[in-house]
Amino acid sequence: MIDRFADLGTRLIGRYVRWHESLPSTNDLAVQLTEVSAPEGTVILADEQTAGRGRRGRSWTSPRGGIWLSVILRPELPLERVPLLGLGAGVATARAIRELTGLPARVKWPNDVLVDGGKIAGILAEATAGAEWVVVGVGINANIALAALPVIEGYPATSLQALLGHPVDREGLIRAVLRELDRAYAELKSGGTGPTLRRWRETTDTLGRSVRVEMPDGAIEGTALDLDEAGALLVRLDGGEIRRVVAGDLRLREPGR
Repeated sequence: MIDRFADLGTRLIGRYVRWHESLPSTNDLAVQLTEVSAPEGTVILADEQTAGRGRRGRSWTSPRGGIWLSVILRPELPLERVPLLGLGAGVATARAIRELTGLPARVKWPNDVLVDGGKIAGILAEATAGAEWVVVGVGINANIALAALPVIEGYPATSLQALLGHPVDREGLIRAVLRELDRAYAELKSGGTGPTLRRWRETTDTLGRSVRVEMPDGAIEGTALDLDEAGALLVRLDGGEIRRVVAGDLRLREPGR
Protein backbone atom coordinates (compact mmCIF):
# COMPACT_ATOMS: atom_id res chain seq x y z
CA MET A 1 0.00 0.00 0.00
CA ILE A 2 1.38 3.43 -0.83
CA ASP A 3 0.56 6.97 0.22
CA ARG A 4 1.36 8.83 -2.99
CA PHE A 5 -2.38 8.86 -3.78
CA ALA A 6 -3.47 9.98 -0.30
CA ASP A 7 -4.74 13.29 -1.70
CA LEU A 8 -6.50 11.77 -4.71
CA GLY A 9 -9.84 13.24 -3.67
CA THR A 10 -11.98 10.26 -4.71
CA ARG A 11 -14.87 8.89 -2.69
CA LEU A 12 -14.14 5.20 -3.20
CA ILE A 13 -11.69 4.20 -5.92
CA GLY A 14 -8.06 4.54 -4.90
CA ARG A 15 -8.51 4.66 -1.13
CA TYR A 16 -6.32 1.55 -1.07
CA VAL A 17 -3.54 1.21 -3.65
CA ARG A 18 -1.07 -1.64 -4.08
CA TRP A 19 1.77 -0.92 -6.50
CA HIS A 20 4.00 -3.75 -7.75
CA GLU A 21 7.09 -3.58 -9.92
CA SER A 22 6.00 -6.66 -11.86
CA LEU A 23 2.97 -8.95 -11.87
CA PRO A 24 1.72 -11.64 -14.22
CA SER A 25 -1.64 -9.80 -14.35
CA THR A 26 -3.18 -7.08 -12.19
CA ASN A 27 -6.63 -8.51 -12.92
CA ASP A 28 -5.58 -11.96 -11.72
CA LEU A 29 -4.27 -10.58 -8.42
CA ALA A 30 -7.39 -8.43 -8.00
CA VAL A 31 -9.64 -11.47 -8.52
CA GLN A 32 -7.62 -13.35 -5.89
CA LEU A 33 -8.05 -10.46 -3.46
CA THR A 34 -11.83 -10.54 -3.85
CA GLU A 35 -11.67 -14.02 -2.33
CA VAL A 36 -10.32 -12.52 0.91
CA SER A 37 -12.81 -9.62 0.77
CA ALA A 38 -10.41 -6.83 -0.12
CA PRO A 39 -12.09 -3.43 0.35
CA GLU A 40 -14.15 -2.16 -2.54
CA GLY A 41 -12.22 0.45 -4.49
CA THR A 42 -8.85 -1.26 -3.98
CA VAL A 43 -6.51 -0.56 -6.91
CA ILE A 44 -3.74 -2.89 -8.09
CA LEU A 45 -0.99 -1.25 -10.16
CA ALA A 46 2.04 -2.80 -11.84
CA ASP A 47 4.97 -1.27 -13.71
CA GLU A 48 4.82 -4.28 -16.04
CA GLN A 49 2.71 -7.36 -16.60
CA THR A 50 4.33 -10.58 -17.74
CA ALA A 51 1.06 -12.33 -18.62
CA GLY A 52 -1.38 -9.50 -19.31
CA ARG A 53 -4.74 -10.49 -20.78
CA GLY A 54 -7.30 -8.89 -23.03
CA ARG A 55 -10.77 -10.05 -24.00
CA ARG A 56 -11.29 -13.74 -24.82
CA GLY A 57 -7.99 -14.65 -23.17
CA ARG A 58 -5.84 -12.83 -25.72
CA SER A 59 -2.40 -11.79 -24.57
CA TRP A 60 -1.87 -8.09 -23.85
CA THR A 61 1.64 -6.70 -24.27
CA SER A 62 2.37 -4.83 -21.03
CA PRO A 63 5.97 -3.55 -20.87
CA ARG A 64 7.36 -0.94 -18.52
CA GLY A 65 6.27 2.55 -19.39
CA GLY A 66 2.60 1.67 -19.71
CA ILE A 67 -0.20 1.97 -17.17
CA TRP A 68 -1.56 -1.36 -16.00
CA LEU A 69 -4.15 -1.24 -13.23
CA SER A 70 -7.20 -3.07 -11.91
CA VAL A 71 -9.97 -1.89 -9.60
CA ILE A 72 -12.05 -4.09 -7.30
CA LEU A 73 -15.76 -3.18 -7.25
CA ARG A 74 -18.84 -4.52 -5.54
CA PRO A 75 -21.49 -2.98 -7.81
CA GLU A 76 -24.70 -4.75 -6.73
CA LEU A 77 -26.02 -4.39 -10.27
CA PRO A 78 -28.29 -6.79 -12.15
CA LEU A 79 -26.05 -9.27 -13.96
CA GLU A 80 -27.17 -8.08 -17.41
CA ARG A 81 -25.95 -4.55 -16.60
CA VAL A 82 -22.44 -5.50 -15.51
CA PRO A 83 -21.09 -4.74 -19.05
CA LEU A 84 -21.90 -1.08 -18.37
CA LEU A 85 -18.97 -1.03 -15.95
CA GLY A 86 -16.61 -1.75 -18.83
CA LEU A 87 -18.25 0.86 -21.04
CA GLY A 88 -18.06 3.45 -18.25
CA ALA A 89 -14.41 2.62 -17.63
CA GLY A 90 -13.64 3.13 -21.31
CA VAL A 91 -15.23 6.57 -21.24
CA ALA A 92 -13.41 7.42 -18.01
CA THR A 93 -10.08 6.42 -19.56
CA ALA A 94 -10.73 8.44 -22.71
CA ARG A 95 -11.72 11.50 -20.66
CA ALA A 96 -8.58 11.21 -18.52
CA ILE A 97 -6.36 10.98 -21.61
CA ARG A 98 -8.06 14.02 -23.10
CA GLU A 99 -7.69 15.96 -19.84
CA LEU A 100 -3.99 15.25 -19.40
CA THR A 101 -2.77 15.24 -23.00
CA GLY A 102 -5.34 17.06 -25.12
CA LEU A 103 -5.42 14.10 -27.54
CA PRO A 104 -8.86 13.35 -29.07
CA ALA A 105 -9.36 9.95 -27.39
CA ARG A 106 -12.61 8.18 -28.28
CA VAL A 107 -14.18 4.84 -27.35
CA LYS A 108 -14.91 1.96 -29.68
CA TRP A 109 -17.44 -0.67 -28.67
CA PRO A 110 -17.02 -2.70 -26.61
CA ASN A 111 -13.75 -1.99 -24.79
CA ASP A 112 -11.14 -0.04 -26.76
CA VAL A 113 -9.92 3.54 -26.56
CA LEU A 114 -8.60 4.98 -29.82
CA VAL A 115 -6.78 8.10 -30.91
CA ASP A 116 -6.98 8.86 -34.62
CA GLY A 117 -7.80 5.22 -35.34
CA GLY A 118 -4.93 3.77 -33.31
CA LYS A 119 -5.54 1.67 -30.20
CA ILE A 120 -4.20 3.46 -27.14
CA ALA A 121 -5.98 1.59 -24.32
CA GLY A 122 -8.20 -1.37 -23.53
CA ILE A 123 -10.60 -2.37 -20.77
CA LEU A 124 -11.16 -5.84 -19.33
CA ALA A 125 -14.04 -6.29 -16.87
CA GLU A 126 -14.30 -9.68 -15.16
CA ALA A 127 -16.99 -10.74 -12.71
CA THR A 128 -16.88 -13.39 -10.02
CA ALA A 129 -19.79 -15.82 -9.78
CA GLY A 130 -23.04 -13.89 -9.59
CA ALA A 131 -21.13 -10.61 -10.10
CA GLU A 132 -20.80 -10.14 -6.35
CA TRP A 133 -17.39 -8.68 -7.17
CA VAL A 134 -16.28 -7.17 -10.47
CA VAL A 135 -12.68 -6.42 -11.40
CA VAL A 136 -12.16 -3.69 -14.00
CA GLY A 137 -8.76 -3.68 -15.66
CA VAL A 138 -7.37 -0.70 -17.57
CA GLY A 139 -4.30 -0.91 -19.79
CA ILE A 140 -2.87 2.24 -21.40
CA ASN A 141 0.06 2.41 -23.80
CA ALA A 142 1.67 5.44 -22.22
CA ASN A 143 5.47 5.78 -22.52
CA ILE A 144 6.12 2.83 -24.83
CA ALA A 145 8.08 2.79 -28.07
CA LEU A 146 6.06 1.71 -31.09
CA ALA A 147 8.54 -1.07 -31.76
CA ALA A 148 7.55 -2.68 -28.44
CA LEU A 149 3.86 -2.82 -29.33
CA PRO A 150 2.12 -5.65 -31.19
CA VAL A 151 0.81 -5.35 -34.72
CA ILE A 152 -3.00 -5.34 -34.57
CA GLU A 153 -4.98 -5.73 -37.77
CA GLY A 154 -7.46 -2.93 -38.39
CA TYR A 155 -6.56 -0.81 -35.36
CA PRO A 156 -2.77 -0.45 -35.07
CA ALA A 157 -1.50 -0.14 -31.53
CA THR A 158 0.04 3.21 -30.68
CA SER A 159 1.24 5.00 -27.56
CA LEU A 160 0.80 8.39 -25.98
CA GLN A 161 4.54 8.98 -26.18
CA ALA A 162 4.55 8.31 -29.92
CA LEU A 163 1.57 10.59 -30.53
CA LEU A 164 2.83 13.44 -28.34
CA GLY A 165 6.49 13.19 -29.28
CA HIS A 166 7.50 13.12 -25.61
CA PRO A 167 6.78 11.05 -22.48
CA VAL A 168 3.53 11.59 -20.61
CA ASP A 169 3.28 12.13 -16.86
CA ARG A 170 2.32 8.55 -15.91
CA GLU A 171 1.45 9.29 -12.29
CA GLY A 172 -0.59 12.31 -13.32
CA LEU A 173 -2.48 10.18 -15.83
CA ILE A 174 -3.08 7.42 -13.27
CA ARG A 175 -4.54 10.00 -10.89
CA ALA A 176 -6.78 11.38 -13.65
CA VAL A 177 -7.96 7.86 -14.60
CA LEU A 178 -8.80 6.98 -10.99
CA ARG A 179 -10.73 10.21 -10.50
CA GLU A 180 -12.71 9.66 -13.69
CA LEU A 181 -13.38 6.01 -12.77
CA ASP A 182 -14.61 7.10 -9.35
CA ARG A 183 -16.97 9.65 -10.87
CA ALA A 184 -18.25 7.22 -13.50
CA TYR A 185 -18.86 4.47 -10.95
CA ALA A 186 -20.72 6.78 -8.57
CA GLU A 187 -22.81 8.05 -11.47
CA LEU A 188 -23.76 4.52 -12.54
CA LYS A 189 -24.66 3.51 -8.98
CA SER A 190 -26.75 6.59 -8.24
CA GLY A 191 -28.06 7.69 -11.63
CA GLY A 192 -28.92 4.40 -13.28
CA THR A 193 -27.90 3.56 -16.84
CA GLY A 194 -28.86 6.87 -18.45
CA PRO A 195 -25.79 8.99 -17.61
CA THR A 196 -23.36 6.18 -18.45
CA LEU A 197 -24.94 5.53 -21.83
CA ARG A 198 -25.16 9.24 -22.60
CA ARG A 199 -21.46 9.82 -21.90
CA TRP A 200 -20.55 6.78 -23.98
CA ARG A 201 -22.58 8.08 -26.92
CA GLU A 202 -20.88 11.48 -26.57
CA THR A 203 -17.40 9.93 -26.56
CA THR A 204 -17.70 7.34 -29.34
CA ASP A 205 -17.70 7.67 -33.09
CA THR A 206 -18.92 4.09 -33.64
CA LEU A 207 -22.61 4.94 -33.90
CA GLY A 208 -23.94 5.68 -37.35
CA ARG A 209 -20.95 4.01 -38.96
CA SER A 210 -20.84 1.02 -41.28
CA VAL A 211 -19.39 -1.89 -39.27
CA ARG A 212 -18.48 -5.55 -39.35
CA VAL A 213 -18.79 -7.50 -36.09
CA GLU A 214 -17.00 -10.83 -35.69
CA MET A 215 -18.77 -13.14 -33.24
CA PRO A 216 -18.16 -16.73 -32.16
CA ASP A 217 -20.99 -17.93 -34.40
CA GLY A 218 -20.11 -15.83 -37.43
CA ALA A 219 -19.93 -12.25 -38.64
CA ILE A 220 -22.53 -9.60 -39.39
CA GLU A 221 -22.30 -6.37 -41.35
CA GLY A 222 -24.49 -3.31 -41.14
CA THR A 223 -24.83 0.06 -39.43
CA ALA A 224 -24.18 0.60 -35.71
CA LEU A 225 -27.38 2.23 -34.47
CA ASP A 226 -27.18 2.54 -30.70
CA LEU A 227 -26.66 0.75 -27.38
CA ASP A 228 -29.52 -0.76 -25.41
CA GLU A 229 -29.94 -0.36 -21.64
CA ALA A 230 -27.54 -3.25 -20.95
CA GLY A 231 -24.79 -1.90 -23.22
CA ALA A 232 -25.37 -4.32 -26.10
CA LEU A 233 -24.79 -2.91 -29.58
CA LEU A 234 -27.76 -2.64 -31.93
CA VAL A 235 -26.79 -3.18 -35.55
CA ARG A 236 -29.10 -2.72 -38.53
CA LEU A 237 -28.04 -5.37 -41.00
CA ASP A 238 -27.72 -4.55 -44.67
CA GLY A 239 -31.00 -6.40 -45.22
CA GLY A 240 -32.84 -4.24 -42.67
CA GLU A 241 -33.01 -6.61 -39.69
CA ILE A 242 -31.81 -5.19 -36.36
CA ARG A 243 -29.47 -7.47 -34.40
CA ARG A 244 -28.54 -7.15 -30.74
CA VAL A 245 -24.84 -7.91 -30.22
CA VAL A 246 -23.68 -8.70 -26.70
CA ALA A 247 -20.05 -9.52 -27.50
CA GLY A 248 -17.86 -9.39 -30.57
CA ASP A 249 -14.94 -7.74 -32.34
CA LEU A 250 -16.04 -4.64 -34.22
CA ARG A 251 -14.34 -3.06 -37.22
CA LEU A 252 -15.38 -0.06 -39.22
CA ARG A 253 -16.03 -0.80 -42.89
CA GLU A 254 -14.74 2.62 -43.95
CA PRO A 255 -11.61 4.52 -42.88
CA GLY A 256 -11.72 5.86 -39.32
CA ARG A 257 -11.75 9.51 -38.56
